[in-house]
Amino acid sequence: MVTEQICEKCGKSNPPQEKICYSCGELLPAGKQAISTHALGDDPALKPEVRWGTAFFGNDMVLRIHVRCTNEILEISFRDECVLGRAADGATPDVDLNGCEGDNLGVSRRHTKLTRQHETVMVQDLGSLNGTFLNGQRLLPYQPRVLRNGDELSLGHLAMKIVYMRTPKPETTPLPKEKNTPAE
Repeated sequence: MVTEQICEKCGKSNPPQEKICYSCGELLPAGKQAISTHALGDDPALKPEVRWGTAFFGNDMVLRIHVRCTNEILEISFRDECVLGRAADGATPDVDLNGCEGDNLGVSRRHTKLTRQHETVMVQDLGSLNGTFLNGQRLLPYQPRVLRNGDELSLGHLAMKIVYMRTPKPETTPLPKEKNTPAE
């Protein structure tokens, strides 16, 4: 029984079900096996995964990004669109990934754009040098794709897990009840 996978690039230990190294974003043996050629048949592992409802992103939601290599968690909310990248040479993206090793892991200054569209979030690569990967598949530049809750998004070799969260409703404190006081 395999209890871990060792990344061939950085040597870090990864859980057996992971397809991409949490540290450097390299494709792991399980990922290579998932994209290898298989004979067609009734293998249940080859049936598509149905994920209904995970693309909904309402007005009361925030995007939580769990950065794999640093275990940093970023929470972002945006109205229309948001650019992910790294600040350098006068470029200032909406979300700066320099603090998450973005400069060492191949994140471009303007790498990826997230756009809200009809209660979903669309993701598109902005012509980055090292590419944007959605669940292990490289995105074509400037071609938007739906980003879903639970997706793995990699900017170059910076791997991130995407989680949609509802913002907590503010608690309201009830007004104190007026006491009936006898007239003086």
